This record gives sequence, C-alpha cells and structure tokens, in this order.
Amino acid sequence: MLRISRILAPVLALAVLVGIVGIWDRLTTGDLNLNYGSYVPWGLWVGLYVYLVGMSGGAFSVAFLHHGLGIIALRRASGYAIPIALASLGAGLFLVLMDLGQLSRFWHLYTRTNFGSPLGLMIWVYTLYAGVLVAMLVAMARGSRGLLKPLSIAGFALVLVFGGGEGALFGVLSSKPLWNSGLLPIRFLAGAFLSGAAIVTFAVVAFRRWSADPEEHEALGLLRLALLLLLGTNIVLEFTETSVALYGGVPTLVEAHRLIIFGPYWWVFWIVQIGMGLVLPAIVLGTRLGASRPWLGAASLLIAVGLAGAKQNIVLPALAIPEFRSLPEAFVHPRLSITYFPSGTEWAVALGVVAAAALAFVVAIEVLPFLKEARSWGTGTLHDQRRVL
Repeated sequence: MLRISRILAPVLALAVLVGIVGIWDRLTTGDLNLNYGSYVPWGLWVGLYVYLVGMSGGAFSVAFLHHGLGIIALRRASGYAIPIALASLGAGLFLVLMDLGQLSRFWHLYTRTNFGSPLGLMIWVYTLYAGVLVAMLVAMARGSRGLLKPLSIAGFALVLVFGGGEGALFGVLSSKPLWNSGLLPIRFLAGAFLSGAAIVTFAVVAFRRWSADPEEHEALGLLRLALLLLLGTNIVLEFTETSVALYGGVPTLVEAHRLIIFGPYWWVFWIVQIGMGLVLPAIVLGTRLGASRPWLGAASLLIAVGLAGAKQNIVLPALAIPEFRSLPEAFVHPRLSITYFPSGTEWAVALGVVAAAALAFVVAIEVLPFLKEARSWGTGTLHDQRRVL
C-alpha cells in the first residue's frame, strides 16, 4: 500500500463517520436542522453537486485524451481518471439526493420524466454516463483495449451534454439575472475541465506507484500545459462576465455581483475562488516552480479547492436577491430569510460524502489489480509503450 494511502485512509474513514451522523440527522429530522428555506432553497449541497459532477466530466476528459485521441503519455493519468470520475459523480448525485424534499420519490425522475425539462433529461444522461464509466472499468480490468476508444468517445459526448446542461439548468431561469446568460453553460464546461484536470494531476503526483521515466515527464508537462490553458480561459471568462455585468448597470445583476465581491462572504470570492483557485496556481504553473512535482501537485490541489468555492458563488448569491424588495420585511421567519450559511448537519453530510468519494478512489487504486500491480504501469521507455499499443 502506498504511504499516502495508509495516512489518508483512516482520516477519510473518520470523516465518513461524521457524514453518517449528518445523514442520519437528515433522514430522521428532515429539513429541521438545515439552514436553507423558502427564499434560498438551495444551499451547500447543490453547489457541491454542480462542482463534483463537473469535476467528474473534467476527469473523464483526461481519459478521453488517451483512449479517444491516442495521447500515449496520459496512459497512467487515464487509469486514475476513471475511478475519480465515477467517485465524484456518485458523490455529487448523492448530495443532490439529500437535497430532495421527499427522498423516497427519486425514482419518479425515471418513471415520470418530463423530457421537455433540462433536469428531466439530465438524469438520463447521468445514468448513461455512469454506465459508460462502469463499462470502461470492466474493459480495463479485462484488458479489452478495443472497447475503450468507442466508450471514451461516447462518454466524452455525454460529458459535453451534461457539462453544458448543468449551466442550462440555471441559465434558463430568466427570473434570476445572475444566471440568465448564454455564457453560463460555457463557464460550467470550462470550470469542469479545469477542476477535473486538476484533481487528476494531483492524484498522479500524490499517488505515484511508478518510477520517474520519460513517460511521466511528458505526462506532467502535458497536464501542466493543459492547466495553464484552462486557467487562462477561466480567468478571461470570469473577468468578462463580471466586468460586463457591472458596466451594464442592470440593478439586480449589479447587486448580485456586488454581493459576491463585497458581501459578507467576500473572502470566498477573493481568497478561495480568485486567489486559491486561479491566480496563485497560475503563478506557480507559469514559473519554474510548476516543473517540480510537489509544486505541480500543490497548485492542482489549490485549483480543485478554489473552484469548489466558485460554484457556491454561482448558486447562492442569485438566490439572496429577492424578487420584491420588501419581501423579506413583509414576512418574517427563519425559513423566510435571504441570508444563508450551512448548518452543522449540512457541513457534516458534505464532509462525509466528499470523504467517501476520496476513500473510494484510494480503495480502488489499492485493490483493483489493473491499477495496483506495478506491471500494469510498465517500466519501459515511451517508445516501447507506443510500439506495444
């Protein structure tokens, strides 16, 4: 077992136990100990759902680059990308399940699907995508390389559908100016590719079980370049949308952006989203530091954490702007508030579910033979591996 796995496994298991306590509270008390209400009906879990599902698609794109486009240097990274994609998808969907008012009715999404609704379509896309991930794991276990290319192409097509579809779920809500933009699906896709590439890069650096060789050097160089390009894209998109909204002067839109930038949770925007998620990693990766494995891994982890905050800044501020100015004063009740901060139960469930996803990945790479065995990774030169493939 890898040293980092021995360290992380008990820590993650303890976090999962905390999550189980939170889940039990949710199942036994319903919404009683949750801090979202009628005006802010979505909270921490929905923001994390959007983030984790997007991360899954971004991680899968690394596998697509290897299996679908034939980039040999990403062979090892693609091996880690599939279990990451499956674990993060499961975590995201479980969190949104916890957010449902009637948990026992989730199956209505399948039996009573409204195919005219983006949400109705998305549940089927998620299911097909999960099937592709499982099929790819089976094909990898059996050594059926011929199946991996068509599966990766099909999976990437589904990633584009649900990656942009998540943005469409919010973008079609014309009553929320912060969301109602054709740019939102593009932002969701760009953020998904960046977070997925970042978490795969971190996994490749932190959970390495192979010797340094030309393949690793080329792979880390490609991942570093991809992260820089995606960071640049996300910075441009963030600046473009914010500056245009503020200059345009639409009152509700300006108010939402000012709430993000200068509101009570300004630090989520400036420190977590911009500082940790974009600027600091760009500085590290754009200098000599980025050529170092430890610094590359640290920058990748910063991106993954920072973009989690970015998704909260998309989901919550739009809900904190009331449709009618006097509405919060007209009806006063804890559930009729435009201010929101996650409760202990919400934090516990979020921590436990994310920890369970991370633990599932650790168990997968330590138990699944095609990921665990050293011979699966090869010891020859990159030229020899190209000849074999």
